[in-house]
Amino acid sequence: MDPSSVPEAKGISAGVDYIPFGIPGLDGALRGIPTGSTVLLAGASDAGGDAFTYTSLATLMLANHDPDLVPSSVARKAAAIPDSVTYVTLTQDREHVYSELDAVLDGHQFEALTQNLRVADFSQRYMELLPVSPALFDARRTTRDIEAPEDDEPADSVPEEENFQSLLDDVGERLVEAEDDLIVVDSLTDLERAREFGLPQGRVVAFLMGLREAVVNWGNVAYVKLDRPARDARSDDRIHGLLHGSVYFYSNDKGFETYRTMRVGSFGGALDTERQTVFESQVGPSGFRAKATKKIGPSNW
Repeated sequence: MDPSSVPEAKGISAGVDYIPFGIPGLDGALRGIPTGSTVLLAGASDAGGDAFTYTSLATLMLANHDPDLVPSSVARKAAAIPDSVTYVTLTQDREHVYSELDAVLDGHQFEALTQNLRVADFSQRYMELLPVSPALFDARRTTRDIEAPEDDEPADSVPEEENFQSLLDDVGERLVEAEDDLIVVDSLTDLERAREFGLPQGRVVAFLMGLREAVVNWGNVAYVKLDRPARDARSDDRIHGLLHGSVYFYSNDKGFETYRTMRVGSFGGALDTERQTVFESQVGPSGFRAKATKKIGPSNW
């Protein structure tokens, strides 16, 4: 290696900004998310991934718009945090998203997030591509029925020849418009289900690769949600390691309670060979919290 290149490389590394996770108990234990990262959030539907997403987004919006309500260690990093959030939903409608936010967040969190949130609701276009029975199809809402709040994405216009690929192309165009925002894609699960109705697996992988490279260029952060048991997601070579980092959520029933944990995967590969910190996770009145409990080796993931 040319020794003269080392200071230049160190300068590039020092220029990388990090944004907090926005999760009590996780921030401080970990450095944060490097800007320009696409992050897989994977776990069974009851493992805490949704609550993590909503709490993270709300805390980051508070850091920007009401910093007195977040820890000073988070508020100090506000300069690296985008001012708003774009939330792309493929099968959950806008009303459902807002209802879930309200169920998880306290009043300050909910207000800070929803005032700086744009929901891009593609759910009805997704529904129109499914072989739903005619009676149920006729009973559905249409895009014309959906009234978007002023700050949200207006109802989608549908191309003349609609298919899952054209829908995915339009999702990509909407994400380009959000290059200055925190981004959530909800969800990879829905794209995988679309494979049963004609969307090739290769298109899904290519979409993720394209998003990953775009986010590097934009310098923001994107969350991609996946409702699948974490162990199964880690064993899927098509997606494991494809994005810059991962947060895995686990749940185990113990008697009358569900014990939930989470683990943060690598950003760049280095952590895969080290002992990982297991965080016990809980959802309370102010959202998702984490507490470091122990370290494990890669074989125990």
